[in-house]
Amino acid sequence: MKRKTYSEEVNFVTLTVINWIDVFTRRIYNDILIQNLDYCRKRKGLEIFAFVIMTNHLHLIIKSDQCLPAILRDFKTYTSKELVKSITSNPNESRREWMIESFKKAGAINNLNKNHQFWQNGNYPIALFSNKVILQKLDYIHENPVRAGFVDDPSKYYYSSANPNNPLGVKLN
Repeated sequence: MKRKTYSEEVNFVTLTVINWIDVFTRRIYNDILIQNLDYCRKRKGLEIFAFVIMTNHLHLIIKSDQCLPAILRDFKTYTSKELVKSITSNPNESRREWMIESFKKAGAINNLNKNHQFWQNGNYPIALFSNKVILQKLDYIHENPVRAGFVDDPSKYYYSSANPNNPLGVKLN
């Protein structure tokens, strides 16, 4: 029997900011992720079953009938540029110089980048082959904000599919 590829399966993905920098503490930066996830959903065939955006990473349970690594690559490339641009131009960003310098240093030691590196390297979707594993990952991502002490109930965290009013409109079945 032919094994399915990660593009045909439901996958668990984590994307992490270099050096675990807490970028996603401001709504403006989270909204850039949300807008691009929505774009990928509408234009690139990305199905988003669950998500959570933490301060320095995001978790996704996703699937696509398109090339998932290419979608993730494009997502990371676009959001990296937009986030650095937004941080650079944000007059209220007290951490601007430090963050931009960190992104430049990371980019300088990685020959895959021209100017900066925002995301850690690699797209490693983990295929979720059973309902039991899907539910484990779902609980894991939804409990992230609780474990971090942000909320006492996952449904109260705005940037999570556990919240019925989440900005992506992802509905859990």
